[in-house]
Amino acid sequence: MKKRQLSQRKISNNVDKSQTKISSFFTKIPKAVIDDNKVVSDKNCLFQTTIERKRKERDDAFEEESYVSKKKCNISEESLKERCTIKTEHFESHNDSVLLSILKDFEEPHSNFKENEVTCKDTVLQKVKKEGDITVKSEQSVNILQNPVIKNINVSDVTHNNSHVLKEQDLNIVTLKSAVETSEHEKAKLHDLKKTESFEDFSVMINGEELNDFFDQEWHAQINFTTFERCKIIDVKHELKVTVLTVQHLKSENIDIVACSGFWKDAQVKINDIVTIQATKGSRQWVVDNNNGFLVTQPDLLISGTTIMGGLFCNRRAVLTEKFRKIESLPDLNADYSVMTVGSLVHQWLQKALQENICALSDVIKLLDDILRSKDTIDYLYASEMSLADCRKRMMEYAPEIFKFIQHYIVGNKQHHISNLKDNFQGSINNIQDIEETVYIPQLGIKGRIDVTAEVNINSRRKIMPLELKTGRASYSLEHKGQVILYLMMMGFRDQDIDTGLLLYLKENAMQEIKSRHHEKRDLILLRNTLAHYFAKQPEDLRSINSESDLKAMELPEPINHHSACSRCSYQTLCCAYLARDPNANLSLSHPLTALLKEVQDNIETSHLDYIMKWIALLQLEESYENNNSSLSSVWTTSAEKREAKGTCICNLKIVDKVVKQGDRYQHKFARVNIKGETIENGVLSGTFTENSYIIVSTDARVNIAAGYIMHVSHDIVKVLLDKDITQLYANSTFHIDKYPSTGLSTFNYANIAGLLNNDEMYVKLRRIIIDRRPATFVEKLPRSVVSVSAKIISDLNENQQRAVLKAVAAQEYILIKGMPGTGKTQTLVALIELLQELGSSVLITAHTHSAVDNILLKLLERNIDFLRLGSTKQIHPLLTCKNEEYALASCDSPEDLETLYNSKRIVGMTCYGAYHALLRRRRFDVCVVDESAQIMLPTVLRPLYSARKFILVGDPDQLPPIIKNKTAAKLGADESLFIRLDSNDNTVNLWKQYRMNGRIMRLANEATYRGKLVSGNKQVENATLTGTNMEQVLSSCERWVRSALSRNLDDSVVMLNTGSTYNLNVESGRDIILDQMYSNIWEVAITLRLVQVLTEAGVCARNIGIIAPYNAHINLLKKVIDKEVEVNTVDQYQGRDKDVILYSCTKSVECDTKKEFEILDDQRRLTVAITRARHKLIIIADKVTLLRYMPFKNLFDIIEEKNVINLQDGEEDFSWKSLIRRIDNCDKEFKD
Repeated sequence: MKKRQLSQRKISNNVDKSQTKISSFFTKIPKAVIDDNKVVSDKNCLFQTTIERKRKERDDAFEEESYVSKKKCNISEESLKERCTIKTEHFESHNDSVLLSILKDFEEPHSNFKENEVTCKDTVLQKVKKEGDITVKSEQSVNILQNPVIKNINVSDVTHNNSHVLKEQDLNIVTLKSAVETSEHEKAKLHDLKKTESFEDFSVMINGEELNDFFDQEWHAQINFTTFERCKIIDVKHELKVTVLTVQHLKSENIDIVACSGFWKDAQVKINDIVTIQATKGSRQWVVDNNNGFLVTQPDLLISGTTIMGGLFCNRRAVLTEKFRKIESLPDLNADYSVMTVGSLVHQWLQKALQENICALSDVIKLLDDILRSKDTIDYLYASEMSLADCRKRMMEYAPEIFKFIQHYIVGNKQHHISNLKDNFQGSINNIQDIEETVYIPQLGIKGRIDVTAEVNINSRRKIMPLELKTGRASYSLEHKGQVILYLMMMGFRDQDIDTGLLLYLKENAMQEIKSRHHEKRDLILLRNTLAHYFAKQPEDLRSINSESDLKAMELPEPINHHSACSRCSYQTLCCAYLARDPNANLSLSHPLTALLKEVQDNIETSHLDYIMKWIALLQLEESYENNNSSLSSVWTTSAEKREAKGTCICNLKIVDKVVKQGDRYQHKFARVNIKGETIENGVLSGTFTENSYIIVSTDARVNIAAGYIMHVSHDIVKVLLDKDITQLYANSTFHIDKYPSTGLSTFNYANIAGLLNNDEMYVKLRRIIIDRRPATFVEKLPRSVVSVSAKIISDLNENQQRAVLKAVAAQEYILIKGMPGTGKTQTLVALIELLQELGSSVLITAHTHSAVDNILLKLLERNIDFLRLGSTKQIHPLLTCKNEEYALASCDSPEDLETLYNSKRIVGMTCYGAYHALLRRRRFDVCVVDESAQIMLPTVLRPLYSARKFILVGDPDQLPPIIKNKTAAKLGADESLFIRLDSNDNTVNLWKQYRMNGRIMRLANEATYRGKLVSGNKQVENATLTGTNMEQVLSSCERWVRSALSRNLDDSVVMLNTGSTYNLNVESGRDIILDQMYSNIWEVAITLRLVQVLTEAGVCARNIGIIAPYNAHINLLKKVIDKEVEVNTVDQYQGRDKDVILYSCTKSVECDTKKEFEILDDQRRLTVAITRARHKLIIIADKVTLLRYMPFKNLFDIIEEKNVINLQDGEEDFSWKSLIRRIDNCDKEFKD
């Protein structure tokens, strides 16, 4: 790079060097070699400018002068063996033979030329060297080597795009020059043709196609790389001109060697990486070079074609966009979405016109009006801040062009204007095969959505082509052409003869046929690999991360130097934040980012920047865990049957019944099929899929042919609502339905934390509160009017709750309300929200879960308080349907109507994850109330706070924390919620009077967690015990251990059933039960089943019984035998709920010497949730010895009185394991292995 320009980081030197080479993408196609070894130009080269043509003429002239033809060498084979020596010092490996060194140059067909050293008119230097050089004469010239080792002559382009590959040298001359030395004695014998016949034959063989045959006796390929093969790298060897990979085929486990040269030499690969390779067969190894083959790194990371082409201009922006793409939707960023909105709607317009075979201009315009009236378009226009009239006016410019396009290419009524456009496509379109076709190609590591897949007729030949639509002026830019070529590459994997695609600029009806060549495909894969390197970059060794100082900033490509682009980039602040943390950054004074960097450093304090960058690093750690444990790649790397066994797939399905269209989606009904393809009754479909789960549908041959949601799933049938009718193309296929792992939450959190870098007043205020922990402030005295209005609203609250409400109103920027279990938190919040509304404030209600939001809104509904519930109808409570977004907006016919309705709602409710709704970008609320805030990850809670002037956090830091799966990230602070960060005596008001637990259960909670702060609301609550309509009679006939466990005595409200060690017990029943022994426990299931049966027989309502367990595997086992009316759930799902009776099945029973790692049983806060869900009776079922290994349980068992611990042993207190297991066998419910 030039002096004073940004220096390159050492770690990414090879990647950046490779990117420099491909930054001249498509600027010049390398020359093709013809039979007589002369180099000719490719006259069909894309993107040839006047400058490039002049360069071609110059280079061709130079080539004619420097051309050296093949000559015979008068050296006998015998003298060659005796006198020629191999110059091993010029090769990294001393084991390289003469032939291998020859092959290295043979595999490097191109040379780089340096413009400043030689010109096209220069003659080749002729300088006689010392003894040992070879003189080789041609018919036109004589070249005398300067050095016995071949050296590339470089002609470098002084333009911004750097060098490009130009010429191929005479291979015979090159190999001889680099391989051998001769003495003066040998030179004297060069004319003796008779002695060189055998060597002459050898020379011809090296230069001919028979080279591979020469080595056939020595090397037989173990892997056939003529097609893409998926392999694991087992060794990497970097040599002078080549990187040699030893790879193992993932299916056959065969091992072979691949030599990567040219641009592929700098591929970022390491041992154990998975790659896909296509190569050409060389001598003794497979070869990937500039002219042959491909190497795809990180192939399981599918990158969209749009993202790849976005990286062509600026890699750095492409990486930032992938991670932080939602940042453009934050408030006050003043992004203009109008151009993108019009472009997207025009795409939809043309696609629907083609789908519906519309031909008349009047029908084209009618279709436009139908699109503009749709609810999706109205939402889109509101989000883009466009009026209906403005949008229609701008779209109407395309109406005549759409009509002309259809007439010319579909109807066959040729349009004079289109026909006369230079180089325009001369064929016709016979049929539209698909619209917005999703294509996933793991072999290439690429995915895409093709605007139109068309069957065309050109030169009396029918073929399938992708059609890429652009709505701007015709530019045929590199990005646009590259996108078409990527689609061609992807479609080529479907065994279709596809070698060209169509690029349409609708505004001018300019449409050209785009061809693809190897060099263009090569450069696109190289660009894709560069992006994949950064996207997939993860901390190398988590064990080395022990403190915040060990956290490293995300590695990024170097920034470009482009004044207008950098100044308008929406990621400029984030880009500069990374530069500020880059020790190698050295921007020139003229660089456009220099001034922007100074501005960022002046506006953002160092401590603030450190905190933000720390959180981004923590999110990376968490994301790395998610990527490793829930990857979409299993869809193409694991069989459908194995995926189903893991609960992520329903496999081997056929479509039954007709597909039913519902709006713009299609309802499909699937049933299981047998090996003959016949549907099976009672096919036992997977029980791990639930309604509204987002899924993808695949066939045996293709991944993700459609996506949608589960509508219903039973043992026999699964109904799915998909984005297209898959019977049109795949009617007779066998289908597999897979869960789609969401990546939206990570980009959501990245954008939220990066939003703190904004310098708007609201963001600055939040930085000071969140990072500096600026204390909450309050007005000294509330106005009399507030006190007057509040009197009636808070009259039903206790004194503790009333104080919390009034202090929240008095808070100027924020306040925390700590709601301990059963303290009436929801009732307090409802009164607060009603008061705020009466005072004229707008309120945004949000929480971690839909149920928490709905709990508050249902109470408001009871009080006839108006509100709007945002979010999917499928996710919200049925009683709130009349208040949901879909219902409320049914009467809105324009974005203006929508805006009026949105602004009329003083109270709006949604989850934190739903806070990227367009309403929150366009409107700022007076107050944001966040329930369950102690269990929300800090970046997640930021988004709703950006849309409010004041916030109120409600929660209990002693209950569930944020769910952080990466242990290293949790250790370094990722589990610190905003509530915990700000919690202090000055900022927090406590609710401590509880109305849920009786006195004995409350005492357990106080001693285990709350340090005596909880008090009973009244005597009735304190003395409540278990009741049932037939309790005494049923208990009198039960086993003694059951009577003790279900005792109604107040002192027996907390009971522990000690099962002893169950890990080594054998199930003696009539069936084989295969279980997850670590995370499920059939013995505890048997105990739980017996207790539930007795409770329901005794008259306890099943809905008042709750079962809690720590692991999903145990939950699934319980649900197979327990009455459906009894709620069985994990600790996390029970947050905010309560039952008369809670049975906590702790599950784990292991040997004493089993290695113990940190897990949820070590989490005091989860234990607190479990024991505080019970009103009248808490029964803990556990192997006491195993649970004593976990400190929270050790402390808990110390608190429980010995008389309340029941030790279960065969033959004592009427206890029998055999009898309990028999009850499972006799259970009316189906029990599956």
